[in-house]
Amino acid sequence: MGSLNQATQAFDTEARINDHGAAGFTLIEAIIAMMVTVIGLVSIAGMFAMAMKTNASSRNFTTATTFAQDKLELLGADSFQRLVDPARMTANPGSHGAYDAYIVGSIEYDASANDGSYFSDKIIIAGRDDVAPEGTVTVVKPNGAAETRRPDGTISAGNPFSEDRVTYSRRWVIMSSSEQNPADRRLTIAVRVKSENPPAGKAPEIVDLYTVMTNQ
Repeated sequence: MGSLNQATQAFDTEARINDHGAAGFTLIEAIIAMMVTVIGLVSIAGMFAMAMKTNASSRNFTTATTFAQDKLELLGADSFQRLVDPARMTANPGSHGAYDAYIVGSIEYDASANDGSYFSDKIIIAGRDDVAPEGTVTVVKPNGAAETRRPDGTISAGNPFSEDRVTYSRRWVIMSSSEQNPADRRLTIAVRVKSENPPAGKAPEIVDLYTVMTNQ
């Protein structure tokens, strides 16, 4: 009987030891699992933030491209004689040959011609809870004149935003070949649109578009 009691006590003691060991092992597993989960969540958060920046940058590129195309179309609708007018152009100091011998405007800085015409403007886009409906686009000329287009299609003069606000800057340049008769010249037109509000930590998005025009 004494041997049986001893055996039972030994079994109980071993069982308690095994129970403590199992409990300790489960706690370690839980801690490791939590650490893996935290590391995973941190990684996912970083990837999410990066994806948000990438999406914002992609939207900026797409919008900048649209505004550059719009300006090229507007310039293309202008008369060739006005675009190639020698009175507005000067010798191109950075010329690479006869095809860009003359120039007016710039995609690097705000420029104007001898007749006072400008070659830059700024674009403002309304966001959510803004002073104008979201998606409203205002184009402001260097002289302060502005045109505002709202999402419902209405167009009005004036700038509803603050004077120092800008979403995109837009500049353009016209380069001319050197034929003696201006009507025979070939024009190269370039438009640059730059995002003035890039995602944090990223360089401003810049889009350059070019086209060639002749008097044909």
